[in-house]
Amino acid sequence: MLLRVAKEFGFKVRTFQHVLEGYKVADELAAAGVGASTFSDWWAYKVEAYDAIPYNAALMTRRGVVVSINSDDAEEATHLNQEAAKSMKFGGLSHDEALKMVTLNPAMQLGIDKRVGTIDVGKDADLAIYNNDPLSAYAVVQKTLIDGRVYFDRQRDIAERPKREKEKNALIDKFKKSEEKKLEEKKPDAIVPIGQKPAEKKLEEKKPEEKKPEEKPKPPQSGANDSAAAVLSGGAL
Repeated sequence: MLLRVAKEFGFKVRTFQHVLEGYKVADELAAAGVGASTFSDWWAYKVEAYDAIPYNAALMTRRGVVVSINSDDAEEATHLNQEAAKSMKFGGLSHDEALKMVTLNPAMQLGIDKRVGTIDVGKDADLAIYNNDPLSAYAVVQKTLIDGRVYFDRQRDIAERPKREKEKNALIDKFKKSEEKKLEEKKPDAIVPIGQKPAEKKLEEKKPEEKKPEEKPKPPQSGANDSAAAVLSGGAL
């Protein structure tokens, strides 16, 4: 449907994301020249994924679709090389076809394959060096380079771990001391005078102030009353 809409209004769909049922419309995807980015073997974990199959990536590849492997999970995204290797088991793709799913193919989908995706002269030197076949479950990254600069070196990382652990512990101790200091500063509020129990102090603090009764107006003095009566009876003001 979306491909028909794109054709009618003249815009290009570059890549379909999470296209778990792409194998059902693989020929249409290939004919339109769009890419497909999918999970390796996730299926039946929710209603929308009931028809997802682990053979999806391989079937689309065989139909001529440019396929990449992705993940929404932060941890799994760190070993997509091994996720791509699953297509060798589920679908029988070759080693290079599987490797392209996490190297050249995603670069093509993003339109940056002239800069990254393969190791060629003139491209950005964004590389990951392993101690084994990248598609092996035993492969461990030894170095990571971005634009030719080493951003990660496993040997250096191992050598610096004691230093980082020491720094981490120092920061934890500093935080603990800071919390203890805050507690110490709050202690004076809880000091109770000698001979007084804590409960008594609390009652004393909570005891409301007694209100003094309002003074009622005093009745007039007898002398004043007599004078007033004398004035009224005498008739002369």
